[in-house]
Formats: sequence, C-alpha cells, structure tokens
Amino acid sequence: MELGRKLRVAIIGCGTVALDHLGAVKSKCGRVEVHLCDKNPKAIKRCQALVDDNVQTYLDSYKLISEQQFDVVHVLTPPDSHYDIAKHAIQNHANVLVEKPMALTLRETEDLYFVSERRGRMICVDHSLLYMDCFREAMEVLNKGVLGKIIAVHCFFGHSERKKTIPYGGVSHWSYNLPAGPLMNIISHPASVVVELLGMPDSINVIADARNMMPYGFSDLLDVSIRTEKGYGSFTISMAHGSSSRYANIECEKGGIFVDFARQLLIVRFHKGRLGFISKAFSGISQGVSFIKGTLSVVYKVASKKMKRNPGTRNLVEQFYKAVRNGLPAPVSRDNAIGVATIYEKVLVARDQKSKSKDLCHKISTIDK
Repeated sequence: MELGRKLRVAIIGCGTVALDHLGAVKSKCGRVEVHLCDKNPKAIKRCQALVDDNVQTYLDSYKLISEQQFDVVHVLTPPDSHYDIAKHAIQNHANVLVEKPMALTLRETEDLYFVSERRGRMICVDHSLLYMDCFREAMEVLNKGVLGKIIAVHCFFGHSERKKTIPYGGVSHWSYNLPAGPLMNIISHPASVVVELLGMPDSINVIADARNMMPYGFSDLLDVSIRTEKGYGSFTISMAHGSSSRYANIECEKGGIFVDFARQLLIVRFHKGRLGFISKAFSGISQGVSFIKGTLSVVYKVASKKMKRNPGTRNLVEQFYKAVRNGLPAPVSRDNAIGVATIYEKVLVARDQKSKSKDLCHKISTIDK
C-alpha cells in the first residue's frame, strides 16, 4: 500500500471507546477519510465533533460496508455483533481492527483469521494493555535477557465501581447479555498479558464465584491458571476491587518486574542472593523511589496533556495503521488472540459445568423431599 495515501476508514459503533480510536486516527495515522456508523444518531453526533461536522454518517453497517470500499474498518459495537460485522468487512476487502473480545467463541475467532488470510487482509483485536507504555518497557527489559527466563506470571484486574453501584450503569448494558455476564468483557485484559508473556496455554483451570456482589447471580470473582511450555501463569478478576488494582507480577530467574497498569508504572528487581536486614530495608527504599519517580512522570504527562485517555488503545491504533500502510504484521498476533479465545472457551465450559452441577443437586434435593 502506498505510504501516505489517504485511507478510507469506517468507524462502526460510536460509543465511548470510539472517541479513543478516533483520537488516534486523527492525530497519529496519516491522511484519512473517516465515515461514522451507529444505530444511535446521538452517538454519531458526539463523534462528529472529533472529526468534522460534514463527515458522512450512516445507521446500517452492513449496507455501508457492502456499498463502499474501505481500507480500514473499526468494529466497535457490542461483542455479540463483532464476528458478523468483522467477517463482512474482510469479505469486502477491508483490514479490520475489532474491539475485545474479538468474538464470543474460539471457532468464530479462528474463522475470522481463516477468512482474513484467504482474502489477504489484516485483522487485529484491541488488546490494549499490550500497548501501554509500561508494558512495552517491561517487554524491552525481558527481551534483553538480563533477568533470564520467565518462571511465572500473575495478573490482577480489579473492576468495581462506586459503592453500591451496579457495574456499567445497570443490567440494561450490553455486557449483561454476554454468555458469562460482565466478566466476559474484562477477561481479555489480563488474559492477553499472560498469553503474550507465556504463549499458548497447554492446560487451563478455572474458578468462578458469585458472592452476591452482582445482580442476577453473575460471577464477580474469576481466577484462571494456565500452564505453557514457558512456565506458569494466572490471573484474577474481581468486581469487588477498584480499577486502582490492576497489575502484573513477572517472576524470572534473576529477578522480577512489577507492572502497575493503573498508575502506568514499572519496577524492575534483581535477585542479589539472600536478603539480610540492610538489603531488605534498602530494597524497599529503592522500590519506593521508583514509584515516586514514576508517579511524578505520569503527573507531568497528564498535566502537560501528553498522556491521553486510554493510551494503550491509542498506541495500538497507531501501530495498526503503520502495519496497514507498510505491509507489516498485525500489532496483536494471531497466537495472542487465539490464546485468549481458548481461555474464554474454557471459562464458558466451566460455567456450563457448574450450572449443570447446580441443576443436578437441585433435582436430587427435590426428589429427596
């Protein structure tokens, strides 16, 4: 594709996340001609303010994609429509960037890659944590080999809202229509980090629990552990913890890395033999200094407006357009997307098994009575 050529772009879905995509498209992605599409005219109106009041707008995504040719299509609609819209766009010769989760099943995810490869087009999922600056810095340290091989990874992702507030504003939100409820909209964040660091899972174990913190018995706590050729990994999602608790611990042969996604900070530790009293004290001080320096850097970026909302998505969008223009691989690999979809599938299977077990116990108790 000719470098610098104006790209025809369709934004399908004009919700909140579209503002982040559009911000990156307009400021980081070269010459573009943007078209907006959403069933809700009010949502379109909000996005128009970021682009141009004269931008062409549409209500029907399938008609838009069928009747016009696009270089790039952003699929930012609720997840239950991702597969159909993304496949339709690829079949009409567009490169596609789709919000997470890419699709609701492993089969659908694999099919999207099959169709894109057959058509010679690119598809990529927005696993935005992979393009947070703090995580990219962690990957640079790991790739240098100074910490040795990765042994284990644990990621924690909190997602509670204000006290006594139902997540996402209430059960009318589309996330409550997902197969496993709102947790399904969050899994890809920590799962993508663990898969990126450790590779495709060989085995997966799932524990999900409903502690009456979510309406209609939806699970509010999920713990997933995986084993791969590279090591062991796990992640925990809790609807009882605020978004300030979002981090990854990466343990290696010669040290470790703590990545704080909420504060966008990074701490690198090196093992120096047995810890004595003095080394323990100074180790804590050095980590505290790292936190302070990192926090001040973030404060400066926010104050100077160098850091925008949802920087991971914005960085990923920029890399996606570079890949489209220059014929490079997608910024999120097929293996990462398939690995996350495999974990999704296991979570759904575990949920179904738990549901069947409950039904069986209920039937047995009814017979006993």
